[in-house]
Amino acid sequence: MSDTAVKVIQKVTWIGSLANIALAFIKITVGTMTGSQALIADGVHSFSDLVTDTAILIGSRYWTAPADKEHPYGHGRFETLTNIFIGVLLALVGIGIGWESLTSISEQAHSKPGMLAFAAAIVSIVVKELLYRWTAIKAKAINSRALYANAWHHRSDALSSLPVAIAVIANYFVPELHYLDQIAALIVTAMILKAAAEILWPAVLEITEAKADADIESKIQAYAAEDSDIKEVHAIRSRRTGSTILLDFHLLVDPVMSVDKAHTIAENFKSHLLYELDEVVDIIIHIEPFNCKERVLNPCCDDCDSDINTLS
Repeated sequence: MSDTAVKVIQKVTWIGSLANIALAFIKITVGTMTGSQALIADGVHSFSDLVTDTAILIGSRYWTAPADKEHPYGHGRFETLTNIFIGVLLALVGIGIGWESLTSISEQAHSKPGMLAFAAAIVSIVVKELLYRWTAIKAKAINSRALYANAWHHRSDALSSLPVAIAVIANYFVPELHYLDQIAALIVTAMILKAAAEILWPAVLEITEAKADADIESKIQAYAAEDSDIKEVHAIRSRRTGSTILLDFHLLVDPVMSVDKAHTIAENFKSHLLYELDEVVDIIIHIEPFNCKERVLNPCCDDCDSDINTLS
């Protein structure tokens, strides 16, 4: 990752942190003043964003580091660990808010939230949605999954403020519906847990070495078909490390071709793939002769000891 990308991550995260501090303080203070449990819960959610911001600021110093002797494949998994931390923290915050709401849902409200609580929720929705859109654009520009996960943390905060605003305004005009505040907090919980799952699942797939991209094999085959010197590509394997993808596959060429020419074909194809596939940063190609023994996609005979001169 370039120095420019690192600076983008640092700048976006610091601005988001300052916004989170302000919003958390406003929502918790106003929630306490007006007696809105949902707004307080939403403020705690905003405060949890500060922890994830810190994880991004610290983690980015590691996952952006180049490959070294101890980490020959790079440091991308540090970004994966950061995503896991963000997802787990979100889940814990959601569970805590949900438990507090469930245990107090039958309690009578001592006061009804006023329009100040409604205004605080609206401000949160607007600010956090703007932060989400801006952070997501920056994350896409530099291809950072962790920054995009943090963008969704902003979006979950914006969405969580929506039921809070609805509950506050409904409770203001219809005090008998005091339980709407707790129900809104439960809706906030569901949204937080959903966001946590959407962040955690890709990280789990990466840690368990799942295929990086469902479409990557078909893309490679399509590019290979455009090169007449490439007879076949098979045994394609891909894995993700942070925001990048590592590839390896077998490439078959004319068996009478010189090693030097076969190497050149492989290197040119590798360069082409690195240019076309944005997330791919390294490719290992195993060159094989295009004969009956090595062919996989279109086997030419049942007896693999056949003379290679019978090849079409």
